[in-house]
Amino acid sequence: MSRMLVTDKVSVHFDGLRALEDVSLELAQGEVLGLLGPNGAGKTTLVNVLSGYSRPTAGRVHLDSADVTRLRPDILARRGIVRTFQSVRLFRRLSVRDNVKVPAFARHRGGVAGQDAAQRALEFVGIAGVADRQAGTLPYTQERMVGIARALAMEPRFLLLDEPAAGMNDEEGAQLVQLIRRIPGEYGCGVLLIEHNMPVVMAVCERLHVLRGGRTLAVGSREEIRTNREVIDSYLGAH
Repeated sequence: MSRMLVTDKVSVHFDGLRALEDVSLELAQGEVLGLLGPNGAGKTTLVNVLSGYSRPTAGRVHLDSADVTRLRPDILARRGIVRTFQSVRLFRRLSVRDNVKVPAFARHRGGVAGQDAAQRALEFVGIAGVADRQAGTLPYTQERMVGIARALAMEPRFLLLDEPAAGMNDEEGAQLVQLIRRIPGEYGCGVLLIEHNMPVVMAVCERLHVLRGGRTLAVGSREEIRTNREVIDSYLGAH
């Protein structure tokens, strides 16, 4: 049976603001699921719930058959739910290699296994050649690759990518597509991709989950979402 990461009717309310309302999402091992919606739709709030940074007002989060709703982010990461952030926040005075070793060592408690996990992630995302550079000297796109490498060094079962293409040009976006496509096969994990870059989303995601106003607007295949009139009118527009 495929491993699953599931939210069951999750709601998040902040002082009367309904950031999420009855959102049920399923992410299977080995798939790339796109999470779409306009700004304020609740995408980051949902990722925060999945990764333990926010507690839902109602509903549950399940990893396979286990209820993980109230677990801390560090425990969830060790259980395989790993995320990136829109702001990478590197350890700027450390080398790229040491930036990636930090999560790898947290996962493996140091040692050879941690070294190997860090090196594997550096090579996979294509930044092994700058591994000994100080992280604060990297250009913007390579900083974002370090963020992905740090997440992969945790050897996730489910990887949550929060707008990895932000600020990238078309060529860089195309390279990112190729990278994301390889992640499920190389790491055996499911990928949740939160992204506004529609060419990236449509190129890499098999299924799409669309939020609007904190609620699920539509769930379906690329083609089903591409031709869904409500999604076109509320979000895709000219795309």
